[in-house]
Amino acid sequence: MKPFEIKRGHIVGIIVGALVIFMLFLLQGAFEDCDKSKIYVNQYPYTGNYAVWTDGGLQQQWWGNIYEYHKTSQVEFTGVEKNEEGYVAVGDNPGAAVTFNDKGKGFIIGSLRVVLPTDAGHMSKIQQDFGSEQALISALIRPTLYKVVTSCGPLMSSLESVSETRTDLIQYITDQLNDGVYKTKMHKMTVINELTGDSDIVAKAELIMDSNAPGGYKRQEVSPFSQYGIVCNLVSITDIKYDKMTQDQIDAQKAANLAQVTSKTKSLEAIQKTILVTEQGKQAAETAKWEQEKEKAKAVTKAEQEFEVARLEAARAEEVAKRVKAEGEAKAAANRALVSAGLTPLERATIEKETAIGIAHELAQSQVRWVPEIIMGNGAGSGSAMDAVGLNMMLQVVERMNKK
Repeated sequence: MKPFEIKRGHIVGIIVGALVIFMLFLLQGAFEDCDKSKIYVNQYPYTGNYAVWTDGGLQQQWWGNIYEYHKTSQVEFTGVEKNEEGYVAVGDNPGAAVTFNDKGKGFIIGSLRVVLPTDAGHMSKIQQDFGSEQALISALIRPTLYKVVTSCGPLMSSLESVSETRTDLIQYITDQLNDGVYKTKMHKMTVINELTGDSDIVAKAELIMDSNAPGGYKRQEVSPFSQYGIVCNLVSITDIKYDKMTQDQIDAQKAANLAQVTSKTKSLEAIQKTILVTEQGKQAAETAKWEQEKEKAKAVTKAEQEFEVARLEAARAEEVAKRVKAEGEAKAAANRALVSAGLTPLERATIEKETAIGIAHELAQSQVRWVPEIIMGNGAGSGSAMDAVGLNMMLQVVERMNKK
């Protein structure tokens, strides 16, 4: 077996391969394919100058050092841990500590959005001062956030931070991050503790108005973000963790407020029930009244009907009376005419007979005693005598009536 001989061609091949590898290595540092969602700061070798790329795509690196920044990033402050006293900040994203004007303490849990500038001037300054995005957040964003949250505490009480001024707290943090910490004046005021009834002196911070200052408030310093062109927005507060003493005070106050609300609710329910009962009584009375009016209307209608019937019957009776009167007058006139014309003896006798019979019949039906029931005598023939006397009296009466 022949020993391996290094020939000239082998040497040339090795040299060419090494050159290819070297050129590939050099080409890797000559260009950079950039992500459009990021900002790239390239520091050129030898000169140390910066180039800022924000549009994405293939860029000429020329073997410079590249530093990447997100155009927007979310910074969280959520790290807290519970202990016997309440909570303590822990971790890489610790919660923001706050002390309220009633000496209540706690940690604000939430997040915010950081928007970096896209111009070369501000990004070059950020790169020169901090060197990386992580250093920017840890050395500038977080310290400024914690300082702003601390300055917000004296503006409200711990109980107010639970309820009505929670949204104000978000506005205070956002405004001070971008325009600087407020200049305030302390105002001491006496408040009554609703739970104990004791009076407490509270030092409450008041904002100083200034129409010429950013946001209309005086600032004790300019926001450090302004010199770097950084904007913070979308501040979100997901929770506030209070220490044990503050939480107990808040819970007691909530219970007292709930009891007060419950009492008011019951009072309103009682008032509503009273109103309902009153309205129902009025409705029942109105219903009874209309029932009476309905019965009254029926009675009036019935009376009017009866009155109308009676009036019609009276009118009819009057007409009948008129007819009867007219017939009687006609008959009387006819009789007078007959008498005037002269009656025959037979006609006169017939009329007198019929008259006498009629009168006798009526007298017989009468209950009047025309003659005594008892006549003293011998007994025999007394009945015949009585009949004769009675007959004679009746004839006399008939005769007198005929004459009339």
